Amino acid sequence: MAARRLVSSAMRSVRTRSAAVVEAAESELAALRQKEKLPWSQLSVAEKTTLYRSQFGKSRAEIMVGETDTVKVIVGTVIGLGVSVAAFVGLQSFAATPPKTLTPEWKAARDAQYPGSNPVTHRND
Repeated sequence: MAARRLVSSAMRSVRTRSAAVVEAAESELAALRQKEKLPWSQLSVAEKTTLYRSQFGKSRAEIMVGETDTVKVIVGTVIGLGVSVAAFVGLQSFAATPPKTLTPEWKAARDAQYPGSNPVTHRND
């Protein structure tokens, strides 16, 4: 319960601060919009960039570069494989011993008694 109050109060303070930042940015942007009505040759490059960013956000070149998910995919794959191997090894440790018919001695005895006993390939395995 205390953690919830702490998170709620932290979120309220973030909202309050972000609202103040937004209001300051809006007033600055309103002043720029008034200057926008004048000839654009009077605007500085920074002001033109700010006006562009307020309208469109990122440029096409910035959007095309973007961030790749390669590292996240590799890390996720490695973690998934690690969990799978751990689960396989864990299940193998709890498994019963293999049946006696899978031992090499049993196979040798079977092959001696029934040569060519594999009905599919007609040879010993």
